[in-house]
Amino acid sequence: MNKIGLNIDSRRIDGDLELLRRDLALIKEQGFDVVEIPVNGLDAIVNGTLRRKQVERIKAVLDQFELEYAVHAPNSLNLRDFRYPETHRKVFEACIQFTANIGAEKLIYHQGRLIRWVEEVEEHSITEEEAREIEVEELFELGKMAESEGVLICIENVHSSITHLVRLVRDVGLKSVGITYDFGHSYINSKRIGYDFIKSIHLAKPFIYHTHVNDNFGKGEAEVRVPYIEGMPMGIGDLHLPIGWGAIPYEEVFKAMEGYKGVYVIELDRRFFEDISVVAEEALKNLKGLLKKITVKV
Repeated sequence: MNKIGLNIDSRRIDGDLELLRRDLALIKEQGFDVVEIPVNGLDAIVNGTLRRKQVERIKAVLDQFELEYAVHAPNSLNLRDFRYPETHRKVFEACIQFTANIGAEKLIYHQGRLIRWVEEVEEHSITEEEAREIEVEELFELGKMAESEGVLICIENVHSSITHLVRLVRDVGLKSVGITYDFGHSYINSKRIGYDFIKSIHLAKPFIYHTHVNDNFGKGEAEVRVPYIEGMPMGIGDLHLPIGWGAIPYEEVFKAMEGYKGVYVIELDRRFFEDISVVAEEALKNLKGLLKKITVKV
């Protein structure tokens, strides 16, 4: 039986714990099992240091609801950004501690991407392969820390093909490090890069610990979001629409995912939270309907 979750948007919450409480109450009322919490939306980390008192306040809110939680690390966290590598490492460690402290198991981290800063001297700049090797080494050490805290690091596909992410996880080689498969990102990338979307699910499946479910039209880039008021009319970008609004072939997706025991987290854009009782109900109904159609018990 798969549990179904919903995301909390970091930009919407923006440190407001009362708004967090209200959203959690609505999410629970709609019948969701899991909520994905954005640590950067809760002011829990400052310059790589966990704010213990703030974590206690956050946990007091979360404990009011019979819900399970996962944690999404800051989107800016990047083990291939070498301008402030020590800070990225400290933030990652703080995210692991936060996840453990609120009683969650899964920490979602966006796969690293090499950032080249203007002040780099070209002959000393790092190569893509060197950056990947460093990320593997860092994830191995962080994975050991996560394991000791009872946390699973779930690396989310964002900008590259699934093949690269599977290789990364295999090279880390720890059971505490797996994949968050974002179907929306992968669908866009399959159109942009040119790979078989459904085959990529089968490739990643042995390593998938967590999923993000949303819809789009396969246009644009997963990491580059045009202004929503322009992207939505044109169907461009990572729109975080409810299932059924876009073009992702979810019936085929869930057939490929048959046997998966983890959570399906519906990711919605923050604008939909203004009418969350209606949109979340539709999103949940659409997801359950598709899963039932392919005889997966929910």
